[in-house]
Amino acid sequence: MDTAQDLITSAQAQALEAIRSGQAAAVEAVQAWGQAVAKFTPQLPTAARVPAGAEKVVGDPAAIVDSVYDFAAQLMDLNKQFVHSLLEAGTAATEAAEEAPAAKPAAKKA
Repeated sequence: MDTAQDLITSAQAQALEAIRSGQAAAVEAVQAWGQAVAKFTPQLPTAARVPAGAEKVVGDPAAIVDSVYDFAAQLMDLNKQFVHSLLEAGTAATEAAEEAPAAKPAAKKA
């Protein structure tokens, strides 16, 4: 019998494969479009090629993409560590509460 983690892992693998497939189809479509348009238009700069002089201001597009995604990965790692810390703190608090002697009710004053 599959565990919940097995089902989650399977769903994630299927989702990643669907995304990869969709991305590959999009890249192929853009390449085909570019080849078709190139037959009818003069040579135009590509998105990866920054006009002369502008790279000093804008920067290298590939480096910008890498930087943004590296930052996003660092945020995800930081968030993952935070959630694990929360789980550990919650588990420790639950265990402490389970091990603590039962609180006695306060005596009523007459």
